[in-house]
Amino acid sequence: MSAVRRFEADGGDLLVERETELRLLTDLLGDLELGRAGSALVLGPAGSGRTALLGEIAARAAERGLQVFAARGSATEADLPYGLLSQLLTPVPELADLPWLRAALEGGPDLPVLHELLCQRLLESARRRPVLLVVDDLTLADEESAAWLAALQRRRGHDPVLLLAAHSGAAGSDGEEPVGGLPWENRHVVRLRPLSEAAVRRVVHAGPAPRPPVTEVYQATRGNPALLTEVLARAAAGPGPEIDAITADVRRDVVLDLLARLPADLAALVRTIAAVGTLDEAYLRPLAGPLGMPLSRALRVLADSGLVGTDPAEPMNPQVVTWVLAATGPAERAATRRRAAELGHRRAAPEEDVAGLLLGSEPVGEAWALETLRAAALRRREVGDHAGAARYYRRALAEPVAAGTSARLRLELETVEASSCHFTGDLRLARATRVSADGDSVRTRLSAVDLMMQRGAKDDALRELAGLSGAALGDRDRADLAALHWLAEGAGSGAATLGIPAAADVDPAAMSPAQAAAASWLTTTACRDAKAARRLARRACESPHERISLYSPRLALAATLAQTDDVLEALSVYDGVLADASAAGARVPVALALTGRAWIHLQRGRVQDAEEALAEATAAGPPGGWPPTVAGSLGTVAIAAALTRGDLAAAQCAVDATAGDGSLRFSSPYLLFMRGLLELDLKRHQRALGLFQECGRRMNAVGWTNPGLVPWRSHVAIAAQALGDEHTAAAMISEEWQLAQAWGTRTAIGRTHLGAGVAVRSEDAVFRLTQAVNALQQSPARVLYVEAQLLLAAAQLNRGQTGGVARLLREAERLATAYQLGWATARLADLGKRLSERPRPLTSHRTASRRWRALSPKAADLVRRVLADASNAELAAELGISKRAVELRLTAIYRQLEVTGRTELRELFAALDKEL
Repeated sequence: MSAVRRFEADGGDLLVERETELRLLTDLLGDLELGRAGSALVLGPAGSGRTALLGEIAARAAERGLQVFAARGSATEADLPYGLLSQLLTPVPELADLPWLRAALEGGPDLPVLHELLCQRLLESARRRPVLLVVDDLTLADEESAAWLAALQRRRGHDPVLLLAAHSGAAGSDGEEPVGGLPWENRHVVRLRPLSEAAVRRVVHAGPAPRPPVTEVYQATRGNPALLTEVLARAAAGPGPEIDAITADVRRDVVLDLLARLPADLAALVRTIAAVGTLDEAYLRPLAGPLGMPLSRALRVLADSGLVGTDPAEPMNPQVVTWVLAATGPAERAATRRRAAELGHRRAAPEEDVAGLLLGSEPVGEAWALETLRAAALRRREVGDHAGAARYYRRALAEPVAAGTSARLRLELETVEASSCHFTGDLRLARATRVSADGDSVRTRLSAVDLMMQRGAKDDALRELAGLSGAALGDRDRADLAALHWLAEGAGSGAATLGIPAAADVDPAAMSPAQAAAASWLTTTACRDAKAARRLARRACESPHERISLYSPRLALAATLAQTDDVLEALSVYDGVLADASAAGARVPVALALTGRAWIHLQRGRVQDAEEALAEATAAGPPGGWPPTVAGSLGTVAIAAALTRGDLAAAQCAVDATAGDGSLRFSSPYLLFMRGLLELDLKRHQRALGLFQECGRRMNAVGWTNPGLVPWRSHVAIAAQALGDEHTAAAMISEEWQLAQAWGTRTAIGRTHLGAGVAVRSEDAVFRLTQAVNALQQSPARVLYVEAQLLLAAAQLNRGQTGGVARLLREAERLATAYQLGWATARLADLGKRLSERPRPLTSHRTASRRWRALSPKAADLVRRVLADASNAELAAELGISKRAVELRLTAIYRQLEVTGRTELRELFAALDKEL
């Protein structure tokens, strides 16, 4: 007589797309009927239909008159001796009169004899009628039952016994190694794969209407038969949530049901794994409570149930972690994570892992915990994950720390949160300064003010500095406070009522590096003296005892060095800001340093380097967008890069991206100037004039008169000249020339001459452009130098002066090729064509004589020496004057004779060569 145990099918009665597996197992039943023994192992994850497949084979065996004895392992009975074997052997007729279970549980020396007797009785039954043994969830079998099944496998010989077992395949067995201690010689392995989309379609279409979309069902269930059955059943119950939501609900219910049915010790182990995120036995053993079985076996049991995985990289599905932790009390979670973090610290586990455990743990109260959390926050900031950094900072603030340390943590937290949304950034930074002014808290407040200034909140910064000035400050803190105050109010006038001196009242030799940096920038913006600004900047850079820690003075220092033509030193300062700000995760100074570098690269003709720096700064932007200071800098550089490449369409796109609603209200002077340049290139002179004039009004409003910052005056002149307003053009050129001479750098002087050469009358253009070329030749402004050469060549050709044009074009072409200045290509070709078509004029004897007679005796004597190839240095020595004085005299002579230099001078007087 056969007995078939009814299974609680985890795959329902659904056997779609299991025809091949059924055929193989049915063939084994045919072999069993013919008296041949065998074994088969069915592998498949939870819900794949293992139980349904075993139940179908058991039913077919019973229909053929075979004896069927079945059992199923379970986590609740995994540590119950002979639990599975009692299920399996109770229906065996030959064992009905044998009280074997009581004897087995009592143990004793006769236990091996009892095992042998059980095997003999079962084999005797099989000889009378073949036996099918069905064991589901084999890895959950207790050790005693597994040992007996292994003995049966070895003892059965050729007796007609077919052992059909199944498990998830997740416990480390793929069918090649013994499972549950059983030898599997000559066994067949059946692997249950997820259902295909075609199979899911068959199942969905077999159900009642309305039917859910097949693709959504397939993607949500991933072809899991049990999950598919339950999802379709719930979907058919009536209108409800989407398929994804139904699937998640089903999976959550299954997980929580399994967790509720587990023994208390295994359930606690599941919660521990969810909390600490590891399957490392050495790590889990001290954390897990007492277990009724070895830890390794407990992990296999949990893996077979589908609650945990076997991959060390993902020990538990993230959704399962969420559901398990949600079902765990918060106090238990926090305590478990604390124990795990402490254990990880003692075992020198990776710091990132320990920090992750600390996130959800109770406060530890030890220094290592705070250090670990801060280090993790800094790592998150370095990779741009400011939300992750904020979580670590909030957790660090839960630790018991000193007031100064707490203030620093609050500043760092507000800094990263301010980086995520510029609309609330200033409020967050102001909140960070609301701490007592002692110890480290002073540096905290100064750092907060520093970041406010970079965001453009200078009024807020001045209020905070006023509040801080009354505190007991050390020498360094007071010096930094003064430097920030000078930069925030923009004129360096200080505040006597707050004890902050004016920059002019402080001896430069006694200034701190931060004060020297701030004073150098104030000197630059006021257009006082490039040499004085350079001396202050060098003092800030070269101080051997103190390094500037605040970002605003360092950015001001780099900008000053760029304006004094010391661009390599400026790049070095920007590099330092980038390194420190990146390590601290401070996005705003990083972006400002990158745009500063990009601006210098553009000035030097390195357009690709500039665009790379611009792209890096743009990519580092927070989700909420940049504050206006950074957004304006990015827009300015983007327009400048496009104009340098000659791509007017890209420049217009950059303008459109920065213009917003078209209002000029929030545009910086730099951005207005770049927009004016685009309008000028597009020949929209009236628009350009308005933008340049508005730029000038804003520059004057803040006291920035240096034309090296923005040469708006010469460009007002260019636009005004194009509109026929020569009076305005001349006035603007005169004003800018006076300021450029006062500042004194080659770039400022050359750029002013360049603007004048475009804006003034044609007869003066050659002289102005010649001076521009001479000044810019030794300037780092390579793009301006190329522009000056091309304009000078065009002006000379317009006046019929071909001497020196070929040399200008050759040099311009060399630089344009080296710097990939595409806009220069067409102009070079056009000028080259004009030069080739123009005959080289010869100066007549009469013209040369007339011009020679116009010279004063001293000028004529100087020209005679020049024609004799005397250098400027030789002339200076002969005349007893400086080399600069010689240059000025020659410049006046060249202008009088309407030539551009020595070459044209020789050409002019070639007809008088013998007479001279």
